[in-house]
Amino acid sequence: MLTPLREAADEILEPPIRAALAAAGDGATALDLACNEGWYAQRLLAWGARRVLGVDTRELNTRRALLLRDHFGIEPARLDVRRSDLFELDPEELGEFDVVAMLGILYHLENPVGAMRLARALTRGVCVIESQVISSDEPIEVRYADGSVLSEPAGFAVHRESDAETALSPLAAMPGVISLIPNRAAIVALALAAGFRSAEVLPEPLDDRGEPRRGDRAVVIARS
Repeated sequence: MLTPLREAADEILEPPIRAALAAAGDGATALDLACNEGWYAQRLLAWGARRVLGVDTRELNTRRALLLRDHFGIEPARLDVRRSDLFELDPEELGEFDVVAMLGILYHLENPVGAMRLARALTRGVCVIESQVISSDEPIEVRYADGSVLSEPAGFAVHRESDAETALSPLAAMPGVISLIPNRAAIVALALAAGFRSAEVLPEPLDDRGEPRRGDRAVVIARS
């Protein structure tokens, strides 16, 4: 049984991913960047991918992902998992994928711009970005000596991940990392700057009153 958190995530993620994989046809491929223990790598298979590659930098995560794959009887030819730092991936070696998933990783990175450019190089169809976001979507003003003002909607919060956070979330957080946590506009700006043709923030699911459940996370669909 899915937890409420998983159900809420699937409610947003499943429809666009299914559609992109269906559009790619029977041989659809997917890449799960920072796959953790492989939950969404397996979901990508269930949603229509013929072959999925999961990548994570932690040996513990990749080992568990492989154990779970074998436990559920998934063929290695359909789900491969490799240990690698995100920025050590070679797009020329891996090629392009119909769907690239960047779920829960962007806001843990010191170089989100480079990560988005890498994702673009690996994406043939659609990149799905899910991230923690800062609460403010208000434009940020930069005032220059000549009196001019630059107003930008995209913004980031700078956060140094602590040992306590790593202890709380040992499969995700990294001690000492300077995380750049974006707002929604920043994710869109990153995707467009990386070369994606379009990027849109998906509407949030509705609550019991029919109102958007405005949360602290966002999903952006970027199309190549």
